[in-house]
Parts: sequence; structure tokens; C-alpha cells
Amino acid sequence: MSFSSSTSSIFFELRNSPFAAFTRLSYPASPSALNFFPQYQHYDKGWLDVPFVIGWTLVFAIAREVIMRWVCAPFMQWWLLREEQQRALARRKSTKQSYMNGSLANGVTRPTKPKRTRSQADRMREKKVTRFAEQGWSFVYYTYSWVFGMYIHCHSPYYPFNLNHLWIGYPSTHFPIPGPVKFYYLSQLAFWFNQLVILNLEEKRKDYLQMLCHHIITTTLMITSYYMNYTRVGCLILVLLDFGDIFLPLAKMFKYMSLPVLPDITFGIFLLEWLLTRQIMYTMILKSLICDAPEFMPFKWDPANGYYLSERMFYIFITLLSLLLILLCIWFVMIARVAYGVVRGKPAEDTRSDDEDDDEHDADSAPPRLTSKKDR
Repeated sequence: MSFSSSTSSIFFELRNSPFAAFTRLSYPASPSALNFFPQYQHYDKGWLDVPFVIGWTLVFAIAREVIMRWVCAPFMQWWLLREEQQRALARRKSTKQSYMNGSLANGVTRPTKPKRTRSQADRMREKKVTRFAEQGWSFVYYTYSWVFGMYIHCHSPYYPFNLNHLWIGYPSTHFPIPGPVKFYYLSQLAFWFNQLVILNLEEKRKDYLQMLCHHIITTTLMITSYYMNYTRVGCLILVLLDFGDIFLPLAKMFKYMSLPVLPDITFGIFLLEWLLTRQIMYTMILKSLICDAPEFMPFKWDPANGYYLSERMFYIFITLLSLLLILLCIWFVMIARVAYGVVRGKPAEDTRSDDEDDDEHDADSAPPRLTSKKDR
């Protein structure tokens, strides 16, 4: 048997093995009506989607560990070592200049801050490296997911923001769904399951209950919307929310690196983006669900033909999306308070998580903050 035929045989066996459902899409189907992405295979849904979500939850767990441990953490360790070397050099120059000016010889000494012990310094260094790595993973994932989501969005019938097409043609043009959409949706669900696990395994932070409610609402909405053929509105909401999640971890990374200006600029972009996508555009989607969806989608419960819209389910979706909006409003108020404090000259801190500046910065460095024009 030739090498090519042997390779094809192995690939066929892997593709049809019981474990294939953990990594590849199942239930290929032909669309009953013209859907977007006609060049891709379309898919139905079924129980084999469950092992796919489980498999990709494990993939994201491994990817998170690899990126944190082997990419972000080594980079931050190198950065902190570089900072320490620069500070040591600056101290030597300052001491030398003091001797030259005769201040030390005349008994005049500079006030010194209490020095930290080696164990305290090591703990703070390790904590900063860990937090930088966590934010690095978030930045990498949300950048990837937003780019993938925008690719789907730009080819969708509701592009750029035609909300009526979230409901028009339901369910004939909404299911089966194109391969990229199914992979995007189920992989996002796997990511949020992974986030839910991490939230309960790692150290609890101040916003634990809020984040727990957010993750439960998000996963519930994704599961029900996928099962009931509402993936269009789900994809649009995901791409809106992912955009802001790029800038917050990036701002924190700049802050941990003690970079000037960049944390301020990035936080400002994050605040404006949050207002636009999560407070305005998300509210417009919820309004469209309440006011426009009943005009295009019949209240009909007929799962055999793809209809999953009863009045009870309609109000359940409105309730869940409204609860998510309430959480977004609470967080926006907290972020706006930070921005207001920054304008008044206070340090910028993420009040949604645990205290980050109590013990992170060395004695020689001040915490980076957003500055107003009068401070510059």
C-alpha cells in the first residue's frame, strides 16, 4: 500500500473515530432555504454537539495554560528584571551625584522608604506576573474571537446593524447554519464554560457573585438560543461584547508594566467602547427583540419544523437579556466612577476585581493612572 493511501486511510479512521465529535462539527445538512455563507457546509444540531463543547472547553483550558505559562509569564519576568536593572542603575547614578554635590559628606541624607524583605518582593513579583499572564490570555482570546466574529458579521444579512434581519425569515433561513457560525457559536460556549470553571477554582475576588451571575446568564442564553435557532442575534451580541473585552485586559497589562500614558489612553477607549456597544447598541438589540421580533416571527411552538417561539419563551429571553443589561449598567456605573475619580487626579483602578495596587508596585515606582490635562 502506498504512503498516500495509507495516510488517507488513517485520516478517514480518525475522522470517523468515536473521539472525532470532540473536535469536529457533526450533523452536516443541506439548507432548506438560502442562508449566508453558501460556500460553506451547513450543519444541523444534535447531541453530538455536547462532546464538541466539552472537547473545546479542554482545548481552551490547555491553550490558556500554555499562553500564560510559556508566553506571558516569561515576558513579564523579563520586563520586571529589566525594570529592576534600570532602577538600580538610576540609584547608583543618584548616589554618585549626591557624593559629587557633597550632600552626603555634609551629613545631609535623602529620606528613604522602608525596604521590603526578599520574600515580600518575591511574592509581589509573582503576583504581578500571574495577573499579567491572566490578562494576556484574555487579550489573546478576545482579539481572536472578535476578529472571527467580525468575519461572520461582515458576511451576515444583518450587516452592519440591520436589526430586522435578525428575525426575518425565521426559521427557514436561520437553520441549518453555516459551518463557521456553528464553530464560532459552540466554541464561544466552550470558552464560557471554561470561564465558569476557572471562576470557581481560582481565588474569589470582590465581583465573584456578579461574574457568576453573568457567566450563568451568558451560558444559558447561548444554549437556549442555539437550540431554538436564534444564533443570529447571539452572534451579534457576542461580537459587540467581545470588542470591549480586548481593551480592558490590554489597559491592565500596560498598567502592570508601569508604562506611562498607554494605560490612560487604553482605558479611555475602553470606556467609550463600553458606552457605545454595551449601553447603546445592546439596548437597541433588546428593544428590537421586544418591538420588532413579533412582527417577523410567529408565536409558534413546532420543534419538528424549527419553530421555538412561544409567548413564554419570548418573555424568558427578554428577562435574561434584561438581567444581562442590568449587570452591564452596574459595571458601567462602577467604571464611570473610576473615570470621574481619574479626572479629579485619583489613580485608575478596576473596582470590579480585587485590590490590585495595595502591594503590586515597588517602593520606587508610583502606580500608573489616568491623568487630566491640568496634571500634565
